Amino acid sequence: MNEVFLHKLTWPEVKDYLKENDIVLFPTGSTEQHGKHIAEDNDAFTALEVAKRVAKKTGVLVAPVMPFGYSPHHMAFPGTITLPFATLVNVYKEVCKSLMKHGFKKIVIMNGHGGNNNAIALALRELKEDTGVTVYSLMVFPGRWAPEVVKETIETRGGHADEMETSVALYLGQRVLFEKGEKGILPETTSEFIQKYRARSSTAYDFNDMTVSGSLGDPTYASVEKGKKIMEAGIDEIAKFIEELKEQ
Repeated sequence: MNEVFLHKLTWPEVKDYLKENDIVLFPTGSTEQHGKHIAEDNDAFTALEVAKRVAKKTGVLVAPVMPFGYSPHHMAFPGTITLPFATLVNVYKEVCKSLMKHGFKKIVIMNGHGGNNNAIALALRELKEDTGVTVYSLMVFPGRWAPEVVKETIETRGGHADEMETSVALYLGQRVLFEKGEKGILPETTSEFIQKYRARSSTAYDFNDMTVSGSLGDPTYASVEKGKKIMEAGIDEIAKFIEELKEQ
């Protein structure tokens, strides 16, 4: 079967797939600001594109992408859409339960947004308790899967709409207004207390407390070549995980 998207198949085709394979990838991300240069769907776009590439390597299906996530910390920037935490947990659970009902026994949530991590973790725990099924989750960015390649390729660090994320976006074909990318700088209103302890303490920071442009880091160092190198390495490693999961 050449088609990798579950939602592009007919129900008899899905039924035939399930005779041979019980894995499905469920991409999820967010719709939130990504600096002045990357489209707001970037986390969802990245999750879907990585899932598609992994699916083509492994012969598994990809469920429709969940485009909204937990992003209240980005709401000061126009265009961001967020869901309440409990709503997001329930959406993850209900999508997975629907897939389980049809016979998908191995579900892998392909997550492109760090703000979703806690909601996914709770959903996975409750699904395990409710159904007995183990659902997996992974971050699609290469920092988890090819850390050495990232370390030798990416020159600067940030964490959001930075060199790495911009390089990934460029390589995957996202809408990137590269010339508008700006290094993240602290707002003038950021207190000395926050500047001193932000990296060593945790609280519910909003992004407009930490950056004027919406970026953390310096996207001007990004390139298609860097994105290609780190993403190909990361996708290869994720594909290995999927192949091994097939045998479990």
